[in-house]
Amino acid sequence: MYEHILAWGGAALLLLLCLPFSATRKLILELCTWTLRLALVALLAGGAFLWFRPEMLPAECVDVLDSFPRVRDILPSPADQTFGLRAAGLITVVLLPLLAVFDVTIRLAGRRYRRIRLLTDAAPGAPTELVVQAPAHRPDRREAADVLAQAGARRL
Repeated sequence: MYEHILAWGGAALLLLLCLPFSATRKLILELCTWTLRLALVALLAGGAFLWFRPEMLPAECVDVLDSFPRVRDILPSPADQTFGLRAAGLITVVLLPLLAVFDVTIRLAGRRYRRIRLLTDAAPGAPTELVVQAPAHRPDRREAADVLAQAGARRL
């Protein structure tokens, strides 16, 4: 009985998270970033633990490693003391660019999130409005170039 309620509740929550609300977009981005960051820290801590206790390596890890023969050629034997640190380092190096992408996206979303949301919600091909205020006096070439540069930056 409870399994059905949990399944429908989970489906409803996922449906809400899939809708294009600005708060859910930012929440999902933050949750993914922190989940990945904590997973990488835990992975490195596990690799450090295996340095001291290599005999505690779970058999499932060796089974997964057997599924990828090229990775097995890169890493030392699972009985080796450095296996845990090397495996954790390899996985961390592979996932660090994804963490960097999340961090940059959060930084952009924090400063100009409303503007980015408006750009992504606009219909493709629809012209975006650009408002340029004319100066009170006749501008020289440098001021005109600055106004054009600002207008180009607003379109991006």
